[in-house]
Parts: sequence; structure tokens; C-alpha cells
Amino acid sequence: MKELTHKSWGGLAPSKKTQRFSLDQTTLLSGLAILIFAYIILRFIYPLIDKGVLW
Repeated sequence: MKELTHKSWGGLAPSKKTQRFSLDQTTLLSGLAILIFAYIILRFIYPLIDKGVLW
């Protein structure tokens, strides 16, 4: 029979609860997507609504 060693997985992935605020790649990409979406709305779609073309 093989002898198995027990691994401690606690130290490999530190929990995010210890950090107050962390900027990871997902946060940055979602923030960039929101900014681009807001820019498109304010730059292109809002003037069309304001002129009465879309409403």
C-alpha cells in the first residue's frame, strides 16, 4: 500500500479577506468595459436622443 502525504492547501491560495482592496485583472477589465460603454452612450446615443431621432 502506498503511503500518502497530506498536503496543506491553505498557504497556496491566500484569501482575499485579508486585503482591504485589491485590483486584479477582472476588476480592471470590467471597469474599462463600463467606461467604454458610458463613453459610447454619452458620445453617440445621447445626442441622437436629444435631437429626437431615437425617441
